[in-house]
Amino acid sequence: MNVDAEVIWRRGDSDMPENVRHVVKTAQNELLLRSLQLPVDAVDVIRYNASKNNKTINEYISSLVLGSIKIAQ
Repeated sequence: MNVDAEVIWRRGDSDMPENVRHVVKTAQNELLLRSLQLPVDAVDVIRYNASKNNKTINEYISSLVLGSIKIAQ
C-alpha cells in the first residue's frame, strides 16, 4: 500500500486554499444533514432551498433555526 500523500494545507499555513475550503464546507454540510437524520425528501428540499438562496446548507439551516427562535419569543 502506498502511504505517500501530498499535503495540500495544514492549519496555520496561512489561508486555506479555495479548493480545500470547498471540500471542507461540503463535508461539514453532509455531516450536518446526516446528524439530523431527516427523511430523504426533507434533505432534498434543504439542499434545493440552500442552493436557490445561494447559501451553504449550514447557513440555510441556521437561518431556519434563528427564524423559529424569533417567532417563539
